[in-house]
Amino acid sequence: MSDSAVSSFMNACQGTFGGPEVLQGKTDADRKEVKEWIARFEKDLSGLAKALNDFLETRTYIVGHSITDADLWSFAKVHEQMAATSRDGQLKRSNLTRWFDLIQEQVLSLAMFSPVAIDADAPEFKLVTKEKAPAAAAAGSSADDKKNKKANKKEAKLEEKKAKKEANKTAAAVDVAPATAPAVADPTAAGPSTAEGGKKEKKEKKEKAPKAPKAPAVPAGPATPQPWQIDLRVGKIVKVEKHPDADSLYVESIDVGEAEPRTVVSGLVKHIPIEEMQDRWLICVCNLKPASMRGVKSFAMVLAATDDSGKLELVEPPKGSNPGDKCYFGNWKDEKPEDVMNPKKKIWETIQPGLHTTAECQAAWKSDEGVTHVLRTESGECTVPSVVGAKIK
Repeated sequence: MSDSAVSSFMNACQGTFGGPEVLQGKTDADRKEVKEWIARFEKDLSGLAKALNDFLETRTYIVGHSITDADLWSFAKVHEQMAATSRDGQLKRSNLTRWFDLIQEQVLSLAMFSPVAIDADAPEFKLVTKEKAPAAAAAGSSADDKKNKKANKKEAKLEEKKAKKEANKTAAAVDVAPATAPAVADPTAAGPSTAEGGKKEKKEKKEKAPKAPKAPAVPAGPATPQPWQIDLRVGKIVKVEKHPDADSLYVESIDVGEAEPRTVVSGLVKHIPIEEMQDRWLICVCNLKPASMRGVKSFAMVLAATDDSGKLELVEPPKGSNPGDKCYFGNWKDEKPEDVMNPKKKIWETIQPGLHTTAECQAAWKSDEGVTHVLRTESGECTVPSVVGAKIK
């Protein structure tokens, strides 16, 4: 799509999505991030699709919690590519496909782009049985005939051998009669000694070992995403340094109660000095799919609260906490979180918009019914120093 067409599209979106104060970013930090994103790919679009797929691993929108110029510009630039992408291609870049479908639903009313069919469900695989060719069937039939003949011949020999054995037994058990009147042997005439000394005709059947009980079926997950599916743990930063290829990112080593600390990449350089990050206590999301951030793989995400003015504060555990302590909302203490959240189920994307700080600076989640569930550990409630009514992400 030409630059003039993209500009026309973005101008048409102004009235629909709230004007420059929203689309260009609600805070100074957001506005700067929107500009940096567009400038990064403005001259070369070759890496845009891949960068979007990696970047949107843990995000709903590119910047902030609502649609911005970064989303609109990127959507316009990748639309033609997505329209030509096969279903397999869409599945391979599931994060990009999910985001593209979200933006597409919001801008279709402008009628400036033709809709792209999106099918993000996993493909069904069916086992196909090939029919035998006539020649192969004939060969199989011939082989079966030979097999049957061999089996019949073997069975006949066994019958003959069995008959001879029975005749020998009978001859040994019956007295010899006069030659003029040979008696017919009576199979029932065998004496007790013969019955006791002879081999048993039938071997006792061995008792079959009881079958092992079937493993219980794995319970199905909840019908809709729930906050207890997110693996939230207390963490402590044991080492922190700036990302070698990104001025706005820290690379932290965080102890979350495992054998080795996890490497985590966070965009906190503009908000917290590096000396305040060392030995910092915080809350980590530990079951997101690992994502590469400018060449460094991140294995968790740090929870931070940002108010409308752009002030950011980390969510902190209560005093007395230890690395790896479980964090849970409300009364969901005993529920087991997902090992790794499936991106297709959109668990994080569904729950995250309800995360906020209360008037008492508590970290909490608010359900669609309006019920607030405070985030806590065994030691108490998780809080922020001062931001009230801030969004947590």
